[in-house]
Amino acid sequence: MPTTPPPTVLESYAEQNQPKTRKRRPNWKALLFVVIFFGGLLIAVFLQSPLSSVSYIEVLGNQHIRYDEILRTAEVEKGMSFLAIDKAEVKEKILRAYPRVLSVDVQVSWQGEVTIAVVEKALAGLIVQDASIYHLLQDGTVLAGTEKLGVERVPAISLDQPTPLQNGQKVTSPDLLELAKQIPEVDRAVLDNISEIRIASDGPWKIYMCDKFEVRIPARQFADKMKSYLEYRNALASDTAPGIINVFDAIYMESFKPQDKKGE
Repeated sequence: MPTTPPPTVLESYAEQNQPKTRKRRPNWKALLFVVIFFGGLLIAVFLQSPLSSVSYIEVLGNQHIRYDEILRTAEVEKGMSFLAIDKAEVKEKILRAYPRVLSVDVQVSWQGEVTIAVVEKALAGLIVQDASIYHLLQDGTVLAGTEKLGVERVPAISLDQPTPLQNGQKVTSPDLLELAKQIPEVDRAVLDNISEIRIASDGPWKIYMCDKFEVRIPARQFADKMKSYLEYRNALASDTAPGIINVFDAIYMESFKPQDKKGE
């Protein structure tokens, strides 16, 4: 068999010193530029297409503020790009425009659906002062009494000494602030039976009930004392004649005297 002759010294040297071919590295800067360019192009096309438009708007929790008023204040409308909606800004606009609103939550989906959920402050009572009526909210804010009450029943509140009332602002009277905070703590059945709460500048508060009874309690103890009143009232016979129920350290009832009649 023919044999292959061994390489010469010159051939071995040439083979060992033959230059190695280098792999060419990709140009990452060029690739990044291409990705950014086409990514920006896709975003621009998306923004100009109907896919980025607001197609549905829902407002939840509004009972005293109209749907269209909230949208006008929020400056949100169908057809606009939902990417242009600043949720924090929408929330701030609504809270600033409507003292009745307690909190706002804004949700925007990629399907173009916008949900604005508001929580309104509860109505604590109606302040009657200087032949005018003001709505007292749960946090002590007062609103001019021009809004409809709806189905809610709240007691009238009057004071022996008038207090400054400014629309959209909290009252400065400590008595009214405390009363507004405590009213939601009272049983609904009791609140529905209250006709008027009379805040005295000195002495006990007087609560006039729809069943002709009168309740007298220490100042700023409305929630606790009305719970005690309810227990006492439920223990009375159904044919008990109306009178004055005093709810202090002890609870007792007394008959009306001519000077005790409401309005005298």
